[in-house]
Amino acid sequence: MKTLDIQEARALILKSQLLDPKTKLKGKAATLDVIQHLGYIQIDTLSVIARAHHHVLRSRVSDYKMEYLKSLEEEDRTVFEYWAHAASYLPMKDFRFTLPRKATIGDGDGFWYERQPKLMAYILDRLRDEGPLMSRDFKNPEKKQSTTVPVWSSNPTKRALHQLFMEGQIMVQSRKGFQKVYDLTERVLPTEVDQSMPSHEEYLQYLILRDIRAHRLIKAKDIGYLVKNIKGDLKKQLQAMVKDGRIEEVRVKGHDQHPYFALPETLEHIPSPNTSRMRILSPFDNVLIQRRRTEELFDFKYILECYVPAPKRVVGYFSLPLLLGTQFVGQMDLKADRKTKTLWIKNLVWEPKVRQSKKLHHSFVRAIKEFAQFNDCTTIEVQLNLKEHLAPSILEALS
Repeated sequence: MKTLDIQEARALILKSQLLDPKTKLKGKAATLDVIQHLGYIQIDTLSVIARAHHHVLRSRVSDYKMEYLKSLEEEDRTVFEYWAHAASYLPMKDFRFTLPRKATIGDGDGFWYERQPKLMAYILDRLRDEGPLMSRDFKNPEKKQSTTVPVWSSNPTKRALHQLFMEGQIMVQSRKGFQKVYDLTERVLPTEVDQSMPSHEEYLQYLILRDIRAHRLIKAKDIGYLVKNIKGDLKKQLQAMVKDGRIEEVRVKGHDQHPYFALPETLEHIPSPNTSRMRILSPFDNVLIQRRRTEELFDFKYILECYVPAPKRVVGYFSLPLLLGTQFVGQMDLKADRKTKTLWIKNLVWEPKVRQSKKLHHSFVRAIKEFAQFNDCTTIEVQLNLKEHLAPSILEALS
């Protein structure tokens, strides 16, 4: 069994997550490659800055443009929307592996809410007769419930649309702005897509290989994140794949209680970390999605503070992690003012063990300038109460 030190483990993970600065990716084709490699990209409803699905891709594709993702979904049909651990963009080549979840949901009483067969049939008839429609094209047949319930969840039509989507009877055909346009699955899905139901063994192997490919090193309990009722079967399948040599057990020094798993060929070359480039990551980045794993392997405890009451926030509403080499060096709270094309730095908090240096500050300035450009901001402003805490070299470079 191979043993890695923590720096080697981090370097392998970041390389597999396509966050190694030596990985050079450009263009729409590379954007598809990233989605296929990572398995899915979480869709973000928050727009404080560029939405997370664009942010995650921009962190890996140096010339990424938002129209790349739109084109992949709406024109090429090589990407589609469905559920991974949350609402996500998935590669069309993996479509058949969404079928087990859809079948389970279709056989149940409802995904989040009780099924509404009459309303669902009405929606399907409208789509069949009229073509693609948005939720606002349907009149709500019931009065909205208490205003204490989120509008989307209190709207019967939206609930029925979501149920049909989760069952796989409809798909997102396109988006107008950020609003979904739905159509019948048979009219959205390319004819060449494999729609055969995978066996249970095939499905388990898919989840295992998808997650190991994306993370390179992963524990058994982290495979199939938030997929319900299969953990026991996953563990048995994983051991069978270890036995036949397809997967190898790996130890990480200081984390010896449970082994990690990897593909043997990915352990042949361990990259050396590049510490010259800083990356500003999305809170929903694939490398950060499992918070406990990030804390365990990177010694970085991260909390997305928009879900924390304002008086208890340490960094701010939309705290973004800063990655330099294999180390998370800090977090900052940003907001893009699209009317004035200004990126506001509302707060910046360095990790306690991080040593301040010109190299660190230079990497930060370069990263924030690139990030401003990606967010279509022409100026960067620092919130007044933060200025006295920032290094003069940073303030000077941003002025």
